[in-house]
Amino acid sequence: MKKKSIFALMAMATVVPELFTGSTPLPAFILNPGLLLLLILGYGVAVLLVRELWVHCGAGLGGLFVMGMGYSLFNEGLLAKTHILIQNLPIKQYDNYGYALGLSFPWMAGIGVWHACASVLFPVLLTHRLFPEFSTAPWMNGKLAGGLGALLLAFGCAGFVHPSAKGVTGTPAQLVELLTLMLLLFGAGAMMKGRVPDAAPTKKLWPFLFGLSVKLPFLGLMFLAARKAPLVVFFGALAAVVGFYAWQLQRRRWLAMPGMGLFALGWYLHNVLLAAFFLTMMGKPLLAATTLAVDAAVMVALFRYVVCREAGTDAAVPAKPA
Repeated sequence: MKKKSIFALMAMATVVPELFTGSTPLPAFILNPGLLLLLILGYGVAVLLVRELWVHCGAGLGGLFVMGMGYSLFNEGLLAKTHILIQNLPIKQYDNYGYALGLSFPWMAGIGVWHACASVLFPVLLTHRLFPEFSTAPWMNGKLAGGLGALLLAFGCAGFVHPSAKGVTGTPAQLVELLTLMLLLFGAGAMMKGRVPDAAPTKKLWPFLFGLSVKLPFLGLMFLAARKAPLVVFFGALAAVVGFYAWQLQRRRWLAMPGMGLFALGWYLHNVLLAAFFLTMMGKPLLAATTLAVDAAVMVALFRYVVCREAGTDAAVPAKPA
């Protein structure tokens, strides 16, 4: 059964973040084996190793979130190399904003929060929902996990200092900066001890809408970046958003399933809607409509099974604030 849990986490971490943002259309997972292998390494294997470290350290959800920020430096920093770009960032509003010491710090922080939740926190907790009997134990031998992590990090470092398909090459100084930040974040996450809250009954609609509401601060941060607001304003707003959502999730007891799963559903749906919007603005309405339909169908099927399979016992009673 542990093999099934490993496969489920790797599959979910590989497919869901890319599919629901429109970054990788569904056919590409099937028709482009080279891209699929890269995504499995960059998402599936890497997130599995983050999960193993998190369980080994006995950290809480806050620790997993911080480790997810560290994982984002591997994904976006070493592999995609977006952190070292001054312009032509995936979200254009962040171009030429807060670039210092060879790194785009506002973009790094914003996409770090996104990856911490969408690529790490949600897939791990949803997989634990599927396999609760294995949720507190390591799934891999420690030496194997450590060796695999070292190989994956070496792969990322090698790719970072070589030109990408777009001609982007990282410098040794930038590599040292990213590795140092990764070490600090993973170390900080490991020290944030705690446990995953017990399951809390909740109504289906409210955590879903709360997850969907993430679209508003997401657009607000884009506005601040586009206006080149003072960095203290941007980072203050980002910290306030993260703090507010964390406080509400804890207060309403949505850090456990099914509340967290429904919150994730709303979060992912807002990404689907934005992806469809941007594709439409790029003159691809048919692709946008197809993306929206396919992603929504996949998402509903996934979360109906993972989140609501016990709806009769845990999704119909209002949650009481802690």
